[in-house]
Amino acid sequence: MYSFSQRGDTEVVDEPLYASYLSVTGHERPYKQQVLATQSCDGEKVVTELLRGPRQSGNTLLYAKHMAKQKIGISNRIFKSAKHILLVREPYAVLQSFAKVLEPSQQELGYTALLEIASELRSQGLPVVVILSDQLVRHPEAMLRALCSAVSIPFETSMLSWPSGTKPCDGVWAPWWYKNTHSSTGFSAGIQDAPQPLPDHLKPLLGECQALYRLLKRHALTPTILNRLPRSVGQGIAVELSHQDEDESASRGGTHMYVQDPRNEDILVLIRDGVDGTHSLVWRPEARVPVLDSGYMLGDGVWEGMRLHKGVLMFAEAHLSRLYEGAKALDMRIDVDPQQLQQLIYTACDANNMATSSGVHIRLMLTRGLKPTPYQSPYITIGDPTIVVIPEYKEADPSPKLTGISLFTCHVRRGAADVQDPMWNSHSKLNCIAACIQAKQAGADEALMLDPHGFVATCNSVNFFCVRRGQVWAPTTKYQLHGITRANILQLCMDHGIPCKELDFSLTQVYSADECFVTGTFAGVIPVRSVDGRIIGKGVRGPVSERLQKLYVQLMEDYAARGRRDFTGKTPTEL
Repeated sequence: MYSFSQRGDTEVVDEPLYASYLSVTGHERPYKQQVLATQSCDGEKVVTELLRGPRQSGNTLLYAKHMAKQKIGISNRIFKSAKHILLVREPYAVLQSFAKVLEPSQQELGYTALLEIASELRSQGLPVVVILSDQLVRHPEAMLRALCSAVSIPFETSMLSWPSGTKPCDGVWAPWWYKNTHSSTGFSAGIQDAPQPLPDHLKPLLGECQALYRLLKRHALTPTILNRLPRSVGQGIAVELSHQDEDESASRGGTHMYVQDPRNEDILVLIRDGVDGTHSLVWRPEARVPVLDSGYMLGDGVWEGMRLHKGVLMFAEAHLSRLYEGAKALDMRIDVDPQQLQQLIYTACDANNMATSSGVHIRLMLTRGLKPTPYQSPYITIGDPTIVVIPEYKEADPSPKLTGISLFTCHVRRGAADVQDPMWNSHSKLNCIAACIQAKQAGADEALMLDPHGFVATCNSVNFFCVRRGQVWAPTTKYQLHGITRANILQLCMDHGIPCKELDFSLTQVYSADECFVTGTFAGVIPVRSVDGRIIGKGVRGPVSERLQKLYVQLMEDYAARGRRDFTGKTPTEL
């Protein structure tokens, strides 16, 4: 309110519906009689006056600050006749502040009313403009610029500061509520109350408010559109880029470049609670697991990345076999069999209308489950594993398959099976993440990793191959994940008369190779144009890589043509 009061074109009114609200609800306030004496109790009359616009000469805008709960008894005509901004504050801070004056309740705090307003605006086809108080304090100019743009008014730098003390626009309740604000001269975190312990009886109310806050937060404006993109490694703030760079930046990553799809914002995530056994399909913005989950606390879990092509899970038997093998090695008991787990994946896909879709990537995650307290031992886990299925529309960007990627050999080595078996596709991926960071800092798309003896092992997220004199070379599996696509490529070589072998080889042999390529579930087959700055072959996709790309596409088509099948070879209709 104080920010808008500094504009040269705006008249500001402080909670003009307060008297109407108190009259309708009968709620008590220490200053109730003062409010009733200075405001009209006829809410509709007040709205009519407001909609006439500013009364002061020279002003073209009227800014009316309201509390969302004060809409009670007011008709919906106010929504279409004005532009609305929902300022939302984090519930803990609201509870702490409100409790100093009055006993908090859901109705008094207004989160339900805020959500009702957002829903009403959406139903009328009007924009839902939400500003998060914390964001406004951290990025005042960027947030105010975004706000002004959203309501089609020019931004003024005068909105960033104001004189301390009381203001002519203050309501009569200001002495009870505006102490911190009166001491401020701008947006600053320093004027907010330090967090204090919340009484136990208010914690259930906090939980209710946080659930509503998360729904409202989904509509929040951000300082720039790129705050929704991954930030650069080592930086605390998203790098400023132009709008035209958005799609490229959001999906950059060489082997995992993908085509942006807005449908992913509203996907349903399947979550199986290992304690009560319930399965829930949860809207993506609300999908979460407990902070005491083994996977979150310790990386204690196994996972698979899978593709859906023409509604069929590609190579499901091999993927699930690898997952169960890793779980067995980690002594993690999975209480559902592979057929049941596959059905859970299909359930998640079908719930997202993907029954006949292609270009769908699925992240299947199983963690050991919930713990009663933060502790490493797996033997205190409560219940069965947590299961999460995240299906996304993620069509691979075709450009890397044509132009290739660059690799950089990192200092991080792949470990032996007696350190952490590289056969485990576990949630603990820091070995690969460290390699990825070094490669990115070197300007490469992916890291090439060596084994403890200095031979080529794998890349940080895909398997590596090279081609020498027409023969495909693959590193042995001793120090790398046993890739499903890798195995398929080797089988295709054998089936189609392409010489291939698995062996130990060095970087020198990589640098002088005729071709190199990498494979992965998401990537398929992607050529490598350079390694450590050395151009591989002619620096373009080679004939063997191109042929294997085509053979792999045909393999997927043939597999999908079989339809959905269980692990006995029967289709669902035959069961």
